[in-house]
Amino acid sequence: MSFANFHHSMKTLVVLVLLAAGCGRDSSPVSGTTSLIVADPIQLTDETFQREVIESELPVLVDMWAPWCQPCIAMKPTIRELSSELSGKAKVAELNIEQNPFIKEKYNVDKYPMLLIFADGIEVQRLVGIQGREELLEALSDHLASSYRQRRQR
Repeated sequence: MSFANFHHSMKTLVVLVLLAAGCGRDSSPVSGTTSLIVADPIQLTDETFQREVIESELPVLVDMWAPWCQPCIAMKPTIRELSSELSGKAKVAELNIEQNPFIKEKYNVDKYPMLLIFADGIEVQRLVGIQGREELLEALSDHLASSYRQRRQR
């Protein structure tokens, strides 16, 4: 093995070790800094849909997705980002339609990705296809405002 090949192999090994080890910082908050709220989307099932969506006091964005749907997979980072951003203002949830046929049938989910917005337990909007962060925030905006007003009046 030549020195150049050895050097390249060692650089590759170092990169792999660093990737496996992470950045070297622990995940505990450092005093004096603000921490980001990281909220993963709620994983829905046929059994939890009623409690998490229909009975929710907050508006709910439900991502109806399938593991074989590439546009659905492409939207995952946007859904996760919104879940953190909207924490406490709205729920963001995911439902794997392959594993939950009852809800798929009940809401006539036949195109993917499909995103449903629920307010006060009622489907108020349906979005089909890849949606960007701004489009989803726009779709949710009226429901976020009305949910906030309703909670303040209680």
